[in-house]
Amino acid sequence: MSKVLDMVAPEVIDYCANEECGAEIYFGQPVTKIGNELVCSGSCLMKKLGAVTVIAGREILCSK
Repeated sequence: MSKVLDMVAPEVIDYCANEECGAEIYFGQPVTKIGNELVCSGSCLMKKLGAVTVIAGREILCSK
């Protein structure tokens, strides 16, 4: 006799706001909220904010 503990599929409530990702976000999943949008991970948060990793003192500055 097999025991099935949970036959309910996880409920998708939104999609990651990072356009490059777009992963499904499930009910109860830990996420980060930016305004009314949700992102699924720290790396998606950084990309959504436009943050980049640089070496201090060696970043290229744009001249206007």
